[in-house]
Amino acid sequence: MSERIPKHATASVLLLSFFAMLGMVAKSPDKFLYDEPYFANYVLLLRQDGFTPKFLNALNAAPGPLCAVVQTIFDPVTHLRPVGMRFVNVFLLVLLVLVLTSWLKSEGEHYWIAGLSVLVVPMTWVVSGMALSEISAMLFVTLSLYLQLRGLGVLEQASRKSLWFLGAGICLGVAIWGRQPYLLLAGVPVLIALVDRRVRTPAMIFFCAAAALSIPLFVIWRGLVPPAMQSLHPSLTVVHGLLSFGYAGFCFFLLAPRHRWMPAKIIIALLALTTVVNASLGAYAIFPVRSLFQRFLPPTLMPAYGELAGSLFLGLGAVFLATLLRMTWTERHDTHRLTIHAGLLCICAAPLLDPHQYSSRYTAMCLPYLILTAQPWRQWKLDTAVTAAVGCGIGFISLYGYFFSH
Repeated sequence: MSERIPKHATASVLLLSFFAMLGMVAKSPDKFLYDEPYFANYVLLLRQDGFTPKFLNALNAAPGPLCAVVQTIFDPVTHLRPVGMRFVNVFLLVLLVLVLTSWLKSEGEHYWIAGLSVLVVPMTWVVSGMALSEISAMLFVTLSLYLQLRGLGVLEQASRKSLWFLGAGICLGVAIWGRQPYLLLAGVPVLIALVDRRVRTPAMIFFCAAAALSIPLFVIWRGLVPPAMQSLHPSLTVVHGLLSFGYAGFCFFLLAPRHRWMPAKIIIALLALTTVVNASLGAYAIFPVRSLFQRFLPPTLMPAYGELAGSLFLGLGAVFLATLLRMTWTERHDTHRLTIHAGLLCICAAPLLDPHQYSSRYTAMCLPYLILTAQPWRQWKLDTAVTAAVGCGIGFISLYGYFFSH
């Protein structure tokens, strides 16, 4: 089959999906749902106290204040109505896609399809279709990644590379004000500097810029989260880390369907090991696309579905972690690829530090790194269009469930 047909089919799926998202957000309930009330309250607190330590210390959820600042900027248009605030996040997603396509354009053809492939990642629909906190931080971390990659392209030009990395560090600092796990990305250029000595000075500039912007927030909080959330002490939780890599691996497959990531024996062994460990520890359960399965499965089968999904995603997490480590090692001398892979590893691993809960939204924060990691693996076959449709379909159902199943 010619590549032309799968490309056109994939592009059609993505465009239809985007318009479906716009339509669903436009028809969404004019009331705050799920976690939206927390972030609507952020905006009210900002109105009441201004951008002051009092406001920062009054935040009643774990994320930082960036989403409140962004929504306040758009207040004259949205009047802080739920549907309007959701459209702000859709607009931020469009900006994120524009930044991604600006980089992808330099890597080859069909960059618009690759950029719009953010919709193939099911979690994108929830974080950008609802008035939640992630997408504003994701936009700035995408800008940070773009500027880093541009800086790596001019390593022989001292002043230009320093300016690119300075801008990247500033953008990362702003992103950390939105979602603190992005703090882990401050160490990525330091890792690159171990491979390429020319990155040492830019890495220091990047790190200092990110630290200079983010440390004041943590000083005011006297911790990494607002005071109201500091009773939740961090600790290592391997299960949450594996689940995060499992969701990322599933999305990677949707973006770039390949039948062989690594030798089949290794994949089978990792899946079997994690399934046995999960069963022995009491069968950790998760419920992806719960609203859909609740419609078709009797209540008595839902626990079995949760345990099966838990085992599969834990196993997939072990497989994708091994695959990503292998990819990182294989391409360690390519500073662009190493930056992308190391960033993806950092964000996917962040849920390791949260023992209290795991949400696929945490993994969604790796979106720009995931798109750029998958891009070289994409093959224009019918499989690509099919998995794109599956990913967009799951995302549509997830967002629909939050809007209309309550």
